[in-house]
Amino acid sequence: MSKYSTQFKLKVVTEYLKYGSYLRIANQYGIHTTDIRKWVLTHRLHGVASLQKRGYQPYTAQFKLSVLEYMSSYNASPRSTAAHFNIASASTVLIWRRLYNEGGITALAPKPRGR
Repeated sequence: MSKYSTQFKLKVVTEYLKYGSYLRIANQYGIHTTDIRKWVLTHRLHGVASLQKRGYQPYTAQFKLSVLEYMSSYNASPRSTAAHFNIASASTVLIWRRLYNEGGITALAPKPRGR
């Protein structure tokens, strides 16, 4: 279950676009500015659908590699890269980068789930 509803995220994004202060809105709702930044960025790039909860989504090794190549060629941060590709968390991109640095493209291949 998502910690925040889609309606709440949209309300926060709308208020930020209206008033333009991460800190003010974070203090008002008792949330972190990093959450607001992530929601605003993904909303600008992908619209309201990006604020909705997504289920498990497997990514191919080729997609992961293209994400890492984008991040490297544009010198983009993990947060902006995750927003660009509509990946739920920037930490996912960081994990992919670590795996790629340690084991190459084969380390990015999807692992079987379960036992």
